[in-house]
Parts: sequence; C-alpha cells; structure tokens
Amino acid sequence: MATNRKEPLTASPPEQALIDRIALQERQITEALAQYEPLSATLAWFDTLRAIEEWINLITVDWGDESFENTLLSLPVAGVTGGHSHLEGVRQRLEAKFGKNFGIRFTKLLIQGASIATAFTRHGFGDVAQGFQTVGTMVGYLQSRRRHFVGLLHMLPTACRGRNVVNPLDTLNVFLPIIELTAVEMIGAQNALLVRLARARLGLAELESAELAMLDSLFLEPERARITEMPMTEKGIEMLELREALLPDRIFSAAELRNDILAIEAHYAEFNLADTDFAPAAALVRRLSIAFVQRDFWIAISPAELAALCDEFGVSPVLRSALVHTAPEYMACLSTYAPFVLVGGVYRSTVTLLSRFVYHWRAQSLDRQKRFQIRAGFIFEEAVAAELEQQGFVVQGITRITRREFDVVALRAGVIWNVQCKNNFVDLERIEADAERFARFNRMLVRAYERALTKERAREHLLKAKLSLDTIQHVVVSRFPVVCDNPRIVPFSRIGNFVATADRLVAESADS
Repeated sequence: MATNRKEPLTASPPEQALIDRIALQERQITEALAQYEPLSATLAWFDTLRAIEEWINLITVDWGDESFENTLLSLPVAGVTGGHSHLEGVRQRLEAKFGKNFGIRFTKLLIQGASIATAFTRHGFGDVAQGFQTVGTMVGYLQSRRRHFVGLLHMLPTACRGRNVVNPLDTLNVFLPIIELTAVEMIGAQNALLVRLARARLGLAELESAELAMLDSLFLEPERARITEMPMTEKGIEMLELREALLPDRIFSAAELRNDILAIEAHYAEFNLADTDFAPAAALVRRLSIAFVQRDFWIAISPAELAALCDEFGVSPVLRSALVHTAPEYMACLSTYAPFVLVGGVYRSTVTLLSRFVYHWRAQSLDRQKRFQIRAGFIFEEAVAAELEQQGFVVQGITRITRREFDVVALRAGVIWNVQCKNNFVDLERIEADAERFARFNRMLVRAYERALTKERAREHLLKAKLSLDTIQHVVVSRFPVVCDNPRIVPFSRIGNFVATADRLVAESADS
C-alpha cells in the first residue's frame, strides 16, 4: 500500500544510521573549525577562493597557442616545490597576460596543491591525491569541489571562534582535509538518505547500488533553461551592444560582472525581467560593482550602507534575506547562493560571488512565470533532441498528429522512440537538505511520469501509422534528478548515455 504522503516515514535502522552519521559529521566539521580565529580564517579563505576561481577559469582563456595550453595543463603539481623546468616559463607567460599578482596567486596555489597532495598520499588517501597530479587534473578537482569551497566560506565567520590564526599560505592544508574527509562524506551520506527515503516512499526495496543523478555536466545543478540554451531575440542582440570593453589583463573584473547582468537581461529579454524581482537585484549589484568595489574584484560594504541601498532600489524582504546566509550548519551553507559574508562588521563579497548570485536570482525570478515555464519546456525538448541526434538517433519533425502533441520522436535501427520531455523542476536548494520533502516530491513525479507512459502506449498507433513502422519504445526524460527503478524514466543528467539505455530497453522488449 502506498505511504500517505502527509505522514513522515519512520526511519529504518539503515536510514537512522545515515541520519546519525550526518549529524556526527556536522558536529565534526563545526568542532574542527572551532579552533581557528574567524577574521584571519575568512580573509585567508577569500584569497584562496579567488585563486581557485582563477584556476578553474584558466581553461576558458584563449591563449592562441596550443603548445602552451598543453604545457600549462600538463605541468606537474606534485614535487613542484623542488622546482620544475617548465614552471618558470608558465609563470612568466601567465604574468605577461594577467600581471605579476596573478602569477603569484597561481604559484601559491600550485605549491599548496603539491603540499596537500603529499599529505593525502602519506595518510593513505591516494585517490584524492590523484586530483593533484597536473594543473589540468587539479583544475578538474577544484571544479568538482567548488560548491564546498563556497559553502565553507559562509560557515567560517561563525564556526571559527578560537585563537589559531590561519596563514594564507596554509589554507588548503587547514581546510581541505575537513572538506574532503568529512564534508564530502557527509554529502554522500545525505544523498544515500535521499535515495533510501525516495525508494521507500515508492515502496521499492533497498538497493545499495542506487545513485542520485543530482548534477549535470561540469558539476552544474539542473535548471529550467540555461543562458546558453536561450535563443537571442533581436531586442536581446541590440542590448548586448551595450557591453563594456574588458581589460585583457584579468580574468575577472567589475565590468565583466556588469556584462554578466546585461547578458542575462539580453538572453531572457522576451520575459520582461524588468518587471520581476530581478530588476532591483540587478540595480543593486550594478551599484555595488561601481561604488563598493576594491581592486576590481573585492566588494566591501557596511550593514548600514547595504540597508540603505536596499531601500533605494526597493529590494523586497525575500531578496534582502537572500543576500546574506545565516544558518550555521554546513549542509545549509552548501545550498546557499548568498553573496555576502559578514567579516569584522563589514559585508564582504567578490565579483564572482555576485555573478553567481545574480544568475541564480534570475531563475528565482523567472521560474514562477507560466510563460517562461512553457518556453523553457520547448527549449528542453530541443536540448533532448540534440542529445539524441549526437548519439545516432534520427529526430523526426513530428510535433502533432490529429491534434495529439508529441515532444521528441526519433528513429534508430527501425525503432520509433517516443520521448516525453518533462521539465518539472524545483530548486534543489529547497529540498536537497530535507530528505522527507525530496522523497515526497520524487514520488509525485514518478507517479506522474508512469501515468504519462501509460498514456503514450495508448496512442502509439498514431506514430506507427505515421512512420509505417511496427516497433515503438516510450521514454520519459526528466529535468529533475528523479529516483526510481523504471528504466523508461531517465534523468536528464544521464542523457549522455541514452543510447545504452535504448539498447537495453530493446533487448528487454525482445526477451519479453
């Protein structure tokens, strides 16, 4: 019998063990941070986070020199403190393009990476140390932990309450073991709990191998319609002509932040962002990037000044609360997009944190619009169709037969693939830390998708007649990272392996 969705599930012993483990790891993180002095810890981590962001974005730089790019990404990290024949050449090339301070930050992080890799190897964590073999592998590692790095920043001002001063040259040695050996493990336990409760809510047996396909490629969270997926209108193209010229000697700048805002407004111009809560957020961030920026990267503003700006731009209470994160738990810190951290009585941020926030706030402002939801649904269908075409499916131009609508119809090896694209979405920030809520939402979606598959089977004769083929398969692709055992319900984060899923479904159908 299905579980009443309004009643909390009673935790089984394995689930309770996960709950207890998560609580223990939360305490361990808090206790580990408690020995450090908050001001030095937060400011040192701010500096390290800047270097990390620069490293991650190195792969986006057009060097115009493939040989140098290969040299840069293949530069060894381990043993770099002993010197390396290519390091000096790489450093000089970086400084020539981005300045001496950039080269210093790059080298400092490289040395820290070498040091922490040695420590991880010495203590038996060779799998983690593998991420620090070369600059290229270290970039990938840093990208995979980006969310943790920002989450830690929000926790430091309150969790650190001791006297141990953090040296800016020692931040990875201090904080990375906490992240890697406790925080990452805690998130793994939380994801396992989400899966267990979701399966229990569906009446499915426990399955140790079950996973949660939470993130899309490049460790990005799912969203209705990414800026890269939005087609530009003529109005949007005209708006982009107002972009500011960027100085070539920096990866990040206040001007780039303002261009990021303009790009959002241009790509989503058809949805009148000026009439949403995005407008005051954009105005606020633009002012911050002009009047409160330091060295073209840092943002510093007093609480009184920030409150005055919020009053000036008519910032709503919801938007005000989104600017600063206050919950002390690490799990909650991981989910926030708040750009500001209160350090020594001053709110501090960076152009990258503000860019991250304003992009997230765009989704918050648009996702409630019915017109955007419909438009995003069509864009999602196009994204699914493009993925199928890359894997050898021949997408048909069929969208309607006798007033019956279809999302994506494709052919492969004499089989019709009728793919329903479900852009159902809820901000993971709201449910990821709440396993019960996740389980309820997951069950609602799975049941709806199962009904959709039944509906498609009832009208499959229309596609068979239209395409003069007798074999058809029905699949639902879900934007939300749904948990279930139905192979015909595919999370979009796993669409890259759709051809394997298709082959398995065809084989199972032949055997039945």
